Amino acid sequence: MRSRAGAYAGVQFGDYFAGRGLLTLLLTGLAAWGYAALNGLTVFAFDASTGVAGREQLQRAFDVVMAAFAFIAAVLSAQSLVARHRRRAYDRVLFSRAITPLRYYTQGFALAGLGSLLLGIAAAEVYAVGVHPVSVIGAAAFVALAWLTIGSLAFLLSALTVFHTPLVVVLVGADLALDRYATTLRVAGQGNPIVDGAQYLLPPGHALVNLAGPFARGIIVDPNALLWPVTFGVICLIAALLLLRRRPFGP
Repeated sequence: MRSRAGAYAGVQFGDYFAGRGLLTLLLTGLAAWGYAALNGLTVFAFDASTGVAGREQLQRAFDVVMAAFAFIAAVLSAQSLVARHRRRAYDRVLFSRAITPLRYYTQGFALAGLGSLLLGIAAAEVYAVGVHPVSVIGAAAFVALAWLTIGSLAFLLSALTVFHTPLVVVLVGADLALDRYATTLRVAGQGNPIVDGAQYLLPPGHALVNLAGPFARGIIVDPNALLWPVTFGVICLIAALLLLRRRPFGP
């Protein structure tokens, strides 16, 4: 079974870079273009000799694009996995051989995480060398955290529905919107514990957004700030593994 799993691993890794990895880079590029357009950034803005304000602008741009890349990579990490295979009956072919669904799909999800990590490291290294010094290790850690938190949710939902990708986008978007609303209430001195508590019913996208800057700058992060995103990701991952183990596959 190990040799069979290893044979599939090469195909899965190649499929990631040719499909989800390429799509992640394209969508991140669109996000970067959108950010630059909204903020009036041009090529001249990426000149580190413009002083403190210019360097801060370069760092802020990296923070935003890194967060966009990490979220997009995490959301797409489970794309074309469990649900689509079931719908197209690919599982009847795959699991007629000596490999279990649990092993195959967990391996595919893990390789997607590794692939996104390698892409993130390469992009951060290019930016650090060619544009502005950033923490490559911090960027890698953030991409890994997003994969665990949001990617595990996508992995879980992929075992339940073919609409897992838009569903993850809606859930994360709802969390970000609710966090903005809760913040507005708190600033106005009208904080609502029900609204604050409702955020724990949604994926902790806002918590990841708040961590992007410190990770990108290589700042030591308070472990308490990591507790909810890590716990959420681990719960989703365990639930996905249990579901893959118990749900019927194949003929």
